[in-house]
Amino acid sequence: MIDGELKARAEKYLKLEEEALLKISIAVPADSSLYTIAEDFMRMAKDYYSDAKSFIAKEDYINCISAVNYSYGWLDAGVRLGILSGSGDHRLFVHYR
Repeated sequence: MIDGELKARAEKYLKLEEEALLKISIAVPADSSLYTIAEDFMRMAKDYYSDAKSFIAKEDYINCISAVNYSYGWLDAGVRLGILSGSGDHRLFVHYR
């Protein structure tokens, strides 16, 4: 029963992350000194997301959930800092107010 719950959560979080990755973009101009930092945030998020997908394929739900949450954290932190844009989606991202 626990494995079923973990699998369901892992799938749910991966689906949310996929939605977030489709909405996210770099918010600072390419000539800004913050652009390379924004690129790094995006790369980290995508790398952790890729790891999460590898873990779920191996039925390693705990590490999948951990990796997808790290991925989401990079995106959310970038939006909160203002270097990434969450397209105004307050459901998916914590925006600075």
